[in-house]
Amino acid sequence: MPMDITCLQATLQTAFIGCQTEYHSQVASTNDIGIARGTAGAAEGTLIIAEHQTAGRGRYGRRWDAPLGKSLLVSVVLRHRLLRDQVAFPNLIGAIAIAQAIRTMHELDARIKVPNDVRIQEKKVAGVLTELAYDDQHQPFFVLGFGVNVNSVLKDFPLELRETATSVRMAAARIGNQDVEICRISLLRTILCQLEESYLQLKVGETDLIMHQFEVLQETTSHESGH
Repeated sequence: MPMDITCLQATLQTAFIGCQTEYHSQVASTNDIGIARGTAGAAEGTLIIAEHQTAGRGRYGRRWDAPLGKSLLVSVVLRHRLLRDQVAFPNLIGAIAIAQAIRTMHELDARIKVPNDVRIQEKKVAGVLTELAYDDQHQPFFVLGFGVNVNSVLKDFPLELRETATSVRMAAARIGNQDVEICRISLLRTILCQLEESYLQLKVGETDLIMHQFEVLQETTSHESGH
C-alpha cells in the first residue's frame, strides 16, 4: 500500500525536517534527487521519499535493492557545515535515529554496526548513506539517505541475502509478535523526529551526546563474536 504523505505531513512533529516533501512512486535514487535539490538551493530539511529505487546504493557503490512499497527509502537535505572531525557524524545520527525508532516502536533490539548499518540479531535491517556536495552558491551541504526494510518477507530478498538480512516485520514475528504489516508512516515519523533531535545536537557541537547514544546502541564485540 502506498504511503499517505498527507498524513505524514499533518502529523510530523519536527521543526524543519519535512518542511518540503517530495514523494515519488519510483526514482533512480533518492540521494540523487536530494543532491540535485540541494544544489539548486532547497531548504534545509527537504525530504525525498520513494516507494522504489531502480539504482539505490549503499557504501562503496553497492546496490541497495528493496521491493516496491515495503521499505522506507528516504533522503534529507541538511546544510550544517561539517567540521573536519564531524564528517562521520551524519551516518551516526542516521543510524541512531533508525535504531531508536525501531526499539521504541517495536521493542526490538536494534543495534548499530559501524559505520552505517542497523541490525537486529546480527541481520541487517537498514543502512545509511551520506553524500557531501556544494550548492550553486558554492556552499556545502550533505544529503543523508537511508533505507529501512520494513515489511519485506523472506522471499523478497535475493537468495544470497536471506541469511544476513531481515525486516522490522520479520524480526517482530520472530520474537512472537503477530506477523502483521508495519505502519511505515508511523515508523518514518519517529525516525525523523529522532533524526532532527540528533542533528540539532550536531549543529551546536554536542557530539559527546551523540557518541553516548551511539555507544549504548553499538553492537558489542562480544555480541558479534557469538555469530
